[in-house]
Amino acid sequence: MAKYGNYGEMAKAIIKENKYMVIATSDKSGRPWANPVFYAYDDKYDFYFLSAIDSVHAKNIIANFKVSIVIFDSKQKVGSSEAVQIEGSASIVKKENLERVIRIYSENLFPSSKMEHTERYNPKDYDEPSEFRFFKVTPAKIYVTGVDRRVEVDLSE
Repeated sequence: MAKYGNYGEMAKAIIKENKYMVIATSDKSGRPWANPVFYAYDDKYDFYFLSAIDSVHAKNIIANFKVSIVIFDSKQKVGSSEAVQIEGSASIVKKENLERVIRIYSENLFPSSKMEHTERYNPKDYDEPSEFRFFKVTPAKIYVTGVDRRVEVDLSE
């Protein structure tokens, strides 16, 4: 943690420096599933990702909204173990929030792009009955990990 002022700063840096998260879901029977997805996040640290509505993790979210996430640099030195772990709930982004989420997603994943956000992701293409949907994960608890430790953090500070 030496390069960070505190655990909250460490968590924010890990979130900012990465583009993929692994989301873990389970179906109604409890059968687990983990899947990597590109993510974006807003200033409240709600997370957004795009996925096919018929994917295993999307079907699981519809059946059971409880999820967990891990964000980490897969190229960090062995023994570093720096990661952010999140417990939360997931849902499909509602039609009235699509333009805002598309802006956040596009700005996070393509920060240098001159293309309008809705040119890349037309809101009409991500609402019922579309094959692809945006999902939102609202964290209930956020942890940062290091070597042999896990610390809960508050990112609102």
